[in-house]
Amino acid sequence: MSSINTNKKNTITWLLLLLFTVISVYIGEVLELFTTQKSLFIGAVLFIVFLKGQQIIDVFMELKYAPKLWRRLLLGYVILLPIIIGIIYLV
Repeated sequence: MSSINTNKKNTITWLLLLLFTVISVYIGEVLELFTTQKSLFIGAVLFIVFLKGQQIIDVFMELKYAPKLWRRLLLGYVILLPIIIGIIYLV
């Protein structure tokens, strides 16, 4: 892959991560004010955490084409950690 394509892909991913961050802050402000369902707020934010983690692993850490074991271990962490945090906050 050429350097220009890599830089473009990294820039697009970086902008996507910024967008996810802005969306999670917006969700935090709007849903916290207008809903009493804490589970909806926590679920939405933790889903965004998962999406951001997946992008970081695949694009910035370049594990999309790495050995499957390493990618699966890190994606497992990105899946498991939000689940644990969600359980802690919802119980």
